[in-house]
Amino acid sequence: MVAPQDKSSKEMKSSKKMKFASSSAETEPTSQTTISDDSKTGRGMSTMPRVVKRKLQKLRPIVEVPLVDKKWSQIPKDIKEHIWEAVDMAFVKWKDFKSTLTRHYILPYTNDKEKLSQPLETYKFIEKAQWDAFVASRLSKDFESVHSQHAQIREKLEYNHRLSRKGYAGLEDQLEETMPGVEIDRSTIWKRARQDKHGNIPDPKVAEKAKLIDELQKQVSEGKVSVYGSNDVLTMALGPEHPGRLRGVGAGISPRQYFNLPKPQRVSFDDRLKESLRQGKKP
Repeated sequence: MVAPQDKSSKEMKSSKKMKFASSSAETEPTSQTTISDDSKTGRGMSTMPRVVKRKLQKLRPIVEVPLVDKKWSQIPKDIKEHIWEAVDMAFVKWKDFKSTLTRHYILPYTNDKEKLSQPLETYKFIEKAQWDAFVASRLSKDFESVHSQHAQIREKLEYNHRLSRKGYAGLEDQLEETMPGVEIDRSTIWKRARQDKHGNIPDPKVAEKAKLIDELQKQVSEGKVSVYGSNDVLTMALGPEHPGRLRGVGAGISPRQYFNLPKPQRVSFDDRLKESLRQGKKP
C-alpha cells in the first residue's frame, strides 16, 4: 500500500516545469533557455561567438514551459518563441539529415539496387518501409528535376568551398589541433575551407577575398581596425550577411545566435502558426 502524498508534496510536484527537448535541433541560448551539458556543471553560458556556436552545434536545448494553471494563450510570448525556434531548428536538421542520406547513400548507388534494398546499419532506427519509400522518392523523375535545378544554383555560387563531409565544425576541430592557443574566427575558417590540400586557393575571386581577409586580420592585430559584433573581419571582406545562414559556420546557426544580437520584432508565434496551417506549409 502506497501512502498518500501530503499537500505540500503535491504542490511541489505540480510546480515543476516540463522540459521539451529537440533530439537533434539546436536553439539559441537565452535567459529562458537552459543548455545542459552532463560533462560540465556550474558554468554559465559564454557570449564569445565561437563558444556560443560550439554549444549550439553540440548540445541539446531545453525549453522550460510552466505547467501550473496555464492555457496555451497564457504562455508568455517569449517562451512560445523559444518553442518555435526549437521546432524550426529541428526542421533544418531534418532537412540536413535527408540531404546527407541522399548525397552519400542513395545517389552514388543508383545502379546498385541491392545496395539500396536495406536500411543503413549506421541508422538502425530507420524502418525498412520508410527507407524503401525514401529511396523511391529520391529516384523519382520529380526529384531528379529538383536536384538538377539545385545543382545549377550551386554552380552560380560565387565562393564555393572545398569542404568534405566533416563540414565547418570538423574543419574548426582540425584547426584547433594544429593551431593550439590561437583564437580561430570565422574568417580564418572561411578561407581555409576554400584551400586545396596544398594550401592554395585555385579560384581567383576567392583568392582575392582571402588576401583581403589577411590584410584585415593584420590591421585588427595592429589596432588599426576594430571589430564589433557582426561587423567582424569576414563581414568587412564579403559584405553584410544574408538572412538565415551565416557564412563560415555551417547550417543551423543564425547571425543573431552567433553574435548574440538582440531579438528583432517579428510576427507572433500564434500568428505564424495559423498562417502556416492556412497555407498548408512549414511555419
